[in-house]
Amino acid sequence: MTLPAVDMASVRRILIIKLSALGDIIHALPITAALGEAFPDVELTWVVEEAFAPLLTGNPYLSRILTLPKVHTRRLRSAKFRRTYFGGIRSLREDRYDLALDLQGLTKSALLAVASRAPVRLGYHFQREAAPWLVRPVPPRPQSAHVVEHYLDVARHLGAEPDRVRFPFAIPEDAEENVVAMLCEAGIDPHAPFVTVNPAAGTALKQWGAANYAALMDAIQEDLRLPAVLVTADLAVAAQVRRAARYPFGDLAGRTDLKQLAAVLRRGAVHVCGDTGSGHLAAALECPVISLIGPSEPERVCPYGQRANTIQYRALCGGACRHHHCQYDRPKCLEAIMVSEVLNRIRTFTPSRVAGRE
Repeated sequence: MTLPAVDMASVRRILIIKLSALGDIIHALPITAALGEAFPDVELTWVVEEAFAPLLTGNPYLSRILTLPKVHTRRLRSAKFRRTYFGGIRSLREDRYDLALDLQGLTKSALLAVASRAPVRLGYHFQREAAPWLVRPVPPRPQSAHVVEHYLDVARHLGAEPDRVRFPFAIPEDAEENVVAMLCEAGIDPHAPFVTVNPAAGTALKQWGAANYAALMDAIQEDLRLPAVLVTADLAVAAQVRRAARYPFGDLAGRTDLKQLAAVLRRGAVHVCGDTGSGHLAAALECPVISLIGPSEPERVCPYGQRANTIQYRALCGGACRHHHCQYDRPKCLEAIMVSEVLNRIRTFTPSRVAGRE
């Protein structure tokens, strides 16, 4: 069914709803640039969970960022939580939006779209739970494979035709300064090439393994003569890598906030990771990303524009394997990835990146 066109001449305020998580919010950033460029007089507000608000600060296309605490059943018992959360809901209702765009596609996000009292509520095509009854999904174009394009198809439905995909992301000067200090303290020259590595992922199903990452970081330093820098918020996985590695490395695990993480990734020559948010952030910053992906669909979820850099052996997956489930004790598709293969892929990037640095 074809959706009716939206009269953008009558739209003054748009609410974008994308609450979490790191990679998903990065994927949605281009819609702000697309709408901001096409409709410069329209005010864009983004509602996001508190933990991920730094991904949006400094975005020149946003007039306002509205934060909400993450909803947990346990937290609903707290009077303080209820005051904060429902205070945010009241703010949505008072602001009088003309259009709400649900890019989360869940019941909780669709209810926020309803709470905004926007007369038109649209969302990207993948609406789940109760969302399809509350928000009208915008079908993707046949040529749109990646989730970034799916989000942009919502902007295209409104009449925005971006000439290129932009990821508005600001890194403040103090974050850069802090990262330079942290790298120096970790024994890394911040002005020389290094390789950043994130061994963690949201679930064990998506992890290549701490021992593999440790062996890779040893090889980067031994064979490529480049320093390796560990970046992850998962302290348990970081500890496993430390125990397995033979050589010391730059260890920033658990030390960076989101802006500082971005500053580290942008300085790196190449980023190596699994199916996780740091890869999407690095790609948004135009850093080469070598992503090691299990049963997920790389055409849809790999770091945007870097499908060729993805290493995956999905042919080894069983018939019951899905992005959230593996029918084997350990994912065969990830176990097939060899350290030497990843090292050779890094080698293809480092010469040009090294030559281009100050």
